Formats: sequence, structure tokens, C-alpha cells
Amino acid sequence: MINKQRYIDILAQVLNEHYDEIKRKDTESKDRQQYIDGYLTAARALEVFDYEELKEIIDKIHFAAFGKTIEQRRRSELVISSSDDDSLDIPTFIRKGILLDK
Repeated sequence: MINKQRYIDILAQVLNEHYDEIKRKDTESKDRQQYIDGYLTAARALEVFDYEELKEIIDKIHFAAFGKTIEQRRRSELVISSSDDDSLDIPTFIRKGILLDK
């Protein structure tokens, strides 16, 4: 028999490590993401959890780690990345406040 609480505890640990890495490095490990995907797939394949149950668990852990939902975090990252791209339209000497001699 599969212990659901033990599964959730391990999932929380793996996700918290993953989220901590994202916060530290501002990027995610592809290997860790594949591990998480496999762990989630196994739970569904063994019919321990369905999709909605897993989504609810992940959402709670994510909110505890970041203080916002996954969707809110994705939107804020899009705003940040698009504003970074906009700043590249301004020439470097203007962005850095460098005065040019005539």
C-alpha cells in the first residue's frame, strides 16, 4: 500500500529544493524538473493521485515558497523580461549616462 502522506512530504521537499534553486539562480535545473515530472507521472500512473489533487498540492507548495501563484509568478517574469528587452532599445551611452564629446 502506498503512503500518500509520505509521497506528499517527499514531493514538498523536492519542490522546495527546486524553488530555492530558482530563487538563488533565477533559473531552473532541467534535470530536477525532469525528476519532478517523473515523480508526478508515477503518482498518476499508480492512481495514487489524480491531476487535480497534484495540482492543488503543487499550488500550495509554490505559494508558500514564492508568496504568489504559479500564474502570478509567470506574469511577473514576463513583465520583467519584456521591460529588460525594451531597455535595449535605448543606446548604451544614454542608459549609462555617458556624455559624448562633439
